[in-house]
Amino acid sequence: MQYDKNNVFYKIINRELNANIILEGEHFLAFHDIAPKAPVHVLVIPKGCYVDYYDFVLNASDTEILDFCRGTAEIIKMMKIEKPGFKLVANAGKFSMNDEKGQEVMHFHFHILGKPLDDND
Repeated sequence: MQYDKNNVFYKIINRELNANIILEGEHFLAFHDIAPKAPVHVLVIPKGCYVDYYDFVLNASDTEILDFCRGTAEIIKMMKIEKPGFKLVANAGKFSMNDEKGQEVMHFHFHILGKPLDDND
């Protein structure tokens, strides 16, 4: 599948659309999901034009991959969800299971879903 620069994430990276940005690195951008499925629901996207995980891992530079992965870990720590646990989701293509949607935006991204650690935990 060829990358389409008309997707919403490409427009967010290029500041054509607004997003509630949490953290930006040289090769990634992280922002709150506009339709959260958990108390913490953050999207992490590479700044490069990659359709899905497979495309990203095969074609991104080692520097891009490392910055993206470390940025994802930094978000998890910032959002205080590393201790109680979290879900990291990356859809690839339109495949779906159990009424869950497949990939809706054809720009590789992680969904980080979790609940912050409570003082009682």
